[in-house]
Amino acid sequence: MKANRYLRGLMVLVLLGFLLIGCHPKIDLMSKAEKIFIKMVDKAAAKLNLNEEQKTQLGQLKMDIRKNFREGQVEKKEALKKIKEEGMKENPDIQKMTSSLQESLRDEAQRINQAFDLMLGYQKNLNEDQKKKLTQMISEWVKKWD
Repeated sequence: MKANRYLRGLMVLVLLGFLLIGCHPKIDLMSKAEKIFIKMVDKAAAKLNLNEEQKTQLGQLKMDIRKNFREGQVEKKEALKKIKEEGMKENPDIQKMTSSLQESLRDEAQRINQAFDLMLGYQKNLNEDQKKKLTQMISEWVKKWD
């Protein structure tokens, strides 16, 4: 009976270790995604010959993208804190920990989708020639995928 209890405790510790060490991001995904999106926006904008109003709106777009991902960083830290707190309990609820981790991953995907939506929304600020050039740049970029 005691051996079974110790085995169960050991299994919980191993699972907890995988969750907290193996799944704990070494690089913050939100920070990395923010940098990638800002780089993409800057690279595209440099080729579009933006006027002053468009440049101002571009600055707002970049601020909105940064805000989106910074909020995601805070949410991720809070989620990991809750998982860790649950894992530190005498009898941790593994299902609760797993659910929290899954929710956190879904939230990250939602943040990335939100950044794409922000970028798509910016297109309304472009004239027809700029929209065509942007579409061409995206097509060329996608063609490089293998």
